[in-house]
Amino acid sequence: MSSSTKGNSVSSFDDEELLQIGTRCRELKKEKDMLKESHSQSFGLIRRLEVHVNSLSEACTEDKKQIQMLEKELKNCSQEIDYLQDQLNARNAEVNLLEEHTHSLEFILADMENLQETVDRLRDELKKSYSERLFLMEELESKEIELQNSALCIDKLEESISSMSLESQCEIESMKLDILALEHSFLEVKKFQEETVQEKTRMSELIQELEVQCQNAHKTTESLDMENKELRKKLDASETNARIFCQRVEKWLEKDRIQLNSRSSLGQLEGNYIFSKEMSCGEVLGPLFSKLAIVVAPDADSIMKMEKMSHIIQDYELLVKQLKEELKEEKLKAKEEAEDLAQEMAELRYRMTGLLEEECKRRACIEQASLQRISELEAQVTKERTQSVRSFAALRHLNEAK
Repeated sequence: MSSSTKGNSVSSFDDEELLQIGTRCRELKKEKDMLKESHSQSFGLIRRLEVHVNSLSEACTEDKKQIQMLEKELKNCSQEIDYLQDQLNARNAEVNLLEEHTHSLEFILADMENLQETVDRLRDELKKSYSERLFLMEELESKEIELQNSALCIDKLEESISSMSLESQCEIESMKLDILALEHSFLEVKKFQEETVQEKTRMSELIQELEVQCQNAHKTTESLDMENKELRKKLDASETNARIFCQRVEKWLEKDRIQLNSRSSLGQLEGNYIFSKEMSCGEVLGPLFSKLAIVVAPDADSIMKMEKMSHIIQDYELLVKQLKEELKEEKLKAKEEAEDLAQEMAELRYRMTGLLEEECKRRACIEQASLQRISELEAQVTKERTQSVRSFAALRHLNEAK
């Protein structure tokens, strides 16, 4: 009766352990699916790593619970071993009693040949009991060795879990530091880009101002050219009028000379007449030459002004050329700096992808190792269960033989 209750309790304990192992396997599979889904998500990697660390800590607690359960099972096994030892001692006592009984029967039935068969049968039973006892002793020794191996495996599992948690924490901290460095470099690059944009806007404003000044200078030069053309037209008109007037005066003088030659007798009158004519010509040409001087003087001033404006325009054009060259140089520098920044950002992206791939590979290796270890533990548990079932079957057989 006690053996049956013991077997029922052990079977119920084994069922509970199987349920716990099954739930643990389901949780690990769920965690594996979650980890596979998280491979495609790169932006929330740090948070998920923290969640994974929490899950690892929970797994550690669950493993500790499982270790405690295994320790309880070890205690139960040790109790079973004590029970088996008690059974062996009782069996040895029974064997001793049987031996004493056989000796007494041999002394009593020495002369009885009919009871020889019973004695032989009892001896065969004794031999079988001895062989069963040796088998049970060997099983007990193997059970103790397996218990020691399971304890060593539990210690190794605890060490590996602690080392894995420490490694994951260190890697998370290193990833955080790398991300902070990348953010700092990104902020510096952004600040430099803003400065370059401000410099470009300032240069464009300066160029616009210079273009406006150049346009104003062109307008002034055009207005001066128009004034110069008008003055030249006026000068040409005055020159043509002066030439026509001179031609008329010459014609009039020639006519007077012809008349004077025909009138030689009137010499004094001719001299007086010529003097009066010369005076009239001087009076006529004087204001004409003054007008010409007045017309020519502002023409010289306008020429000086035009020369000054041309020099100013040339200076402005040189300044515009210099500014355009400086702008081209600044654009080239900005382009080179932008290319360098793009290359640096590409390198940073490549480093981030490499780190993510390494982290994914490491997590896959950890998952594979944990699954392999779980399968080994399941195999070991099934092996121990089969051995315990065999030992209980042997004990039942011995009890039935009694």
